[in-house]
Amino acid sequence: MLRFRVLLRTACRWSQRMGFRAEEGFHRYFQLHRIKVMGLIHPFCAIFLLCLIGFMFVYELCYVLPQISDPHGIWHKLGWFMGIYTVLNVLGNWCLGFMTNTSVDGLLLERQYPVAGEAHLWHYCSTCQKQVPPRSWHCRLCNICILKRDHHCTFFASCIGHTNQRYFLAFLFHLSFGSGQALVYNGILNWKNKAFLVTDPLLLISQDTTQDADFNWKYTIANLFKLNLFLFAAPLFMFVFQMVMVYRNSTCYKMLDRSYDVGWRRNFDMVLGKRRFWIFFLPTIASPLPTDGTQWLQKQTV
Repeated sequence: MLRFRVLLRTACRWSQRMGFRAEEGFHRYFQLHRIKVMGLIHPFCAIFLLCLIGFMFVYELCYVLPQISDPHGIWHKLGWFMGIYTVLNVLGNWCLGFMTNTSVDGLLLERQYPVAGEAHLWHYCSTCQKQVPPRSWHCRLCNICILKRDHHCTFFASCIGHTNQRYFLAFLFHLSFGSGQALVYNGILNWKNKAFLVTDPLLLISQDTTQDADFNWKYTIANLFKLNLFLFAAPLFMFVFQMVMVYRNSTCYKMLDRSYDVGWRRNFDMVLGKRRFWIFFLPTIASPLPTDGTQWLQKQTV
């Protein structure tokens, strides 16, 4: 028993050392090849997202919708309107989120320095070699300090922070809405063709699939329904999680920090702006933020 404990401790220490070495090696490699890595990951994610949106748009509206509704009816026209509206919102919020500068360097020059009496709230970034506002943190991928940094999004090719979080939330909302709309269409199509259980492993083993002339077709639409279910659940989970963070006025970078929670109304105002939830209707709706990201109210001051 004693030998086993010694071996277990030795294995844990060895794995810990190897983990530290691997992490140090990754950071060292990334620092040397950061531009090459990001130049590969960001375009790949953007192309993948565009291809996925394009495929689902064409498949749902050009093939599935005519199968479940009258091509000349009002529901068919409404489906096309909602599909186009959703895709435009997804792409619009995606582009505006990417183009919005949420870094400390994006501030006006006079706002990049603390005002009198607030210097103690700022902290020093050893990488940027300057004082940065509270809730601003350095991103190793962007290689710059981000205002109220939440996380780095490879699909946005930038960090999600103070000035572009509204676009990220609207992006996730419309992705969830569009995927939910497609899920309803695919569900109706699978129900009409009795294809829900076609991809079940037990049925594939126990039944002779050659007896069903439409098996390949049913198998395809059933698998696309499962793919659609995942594409609906993933952005919905991220959207709900982000809304919880906004409700608490926390960030993914510091999820347990609630020192800036000043009530849900003010919390949402600081992210969505003056018009709050109206920004989900169109990405171009102006909604000024109450702060530029350098000054933050804390719970004990409210």
